[in-house]
Amino acid sequence: MPTTSAVTKVQKSSPLLGLLPYIGVILFVVTAVPIWFGDHTGDWHQQLVSNGVQYLIGWAALGAGISHLFFGPKIARSIGWAPSPFQLEVAFANIAFGVVGLLATSHTPEFWLAIILASAIYRFGCGYGHIKQIVQARNFAINNTAILFLNFVVPAALLAMYYAWI
Repeated sequence: MPTTSAVTKVQKSSPLLGLLPYIGVILFVVTAVPIWFGDHTGDWHQQLVSNGVQYLIGWAALGAGISHLFFGPKIARSIGWAPSPFQLEVAFANIAFGVVGLLATSHTPEFWLAIILASAIYRFGCGYGHIKQIVQARNFAINNTAILFLNFVVPAALLAMYYAWI
């Protein structure tokens, strides 16, 4: 079994910090409820996918990017990891996905698919890393486990929404 020297003691941090990566999910749900339960005027499937790209990729990735960029050491500890220079790279990768996700809805639906796929591949890879930490290092820190929802469920939902619409 690998050593767990890179895993640090999990420290309490502000609950708000833990919510930043989930801001997109919160915004998506707030905008999806009226679409699901309101009058279905226009192409509600398209609106749902558009909101998914904007919020589940755009705002979620910006939230994750801001978390890693400005609060890197605290975020690392909440994941059960030691702070690392790689957090800067993770921050800018997320910011890039966030900016493209926010701009994507002003382009064609094929462009939406491109950012959905790129984000899904990135998130699945991150999820794999978190699962590997759970299995190898027994790292059950809240931000190593709860993030799996964003890593697997959100991209799968976006792909399903896109292909149900097209």
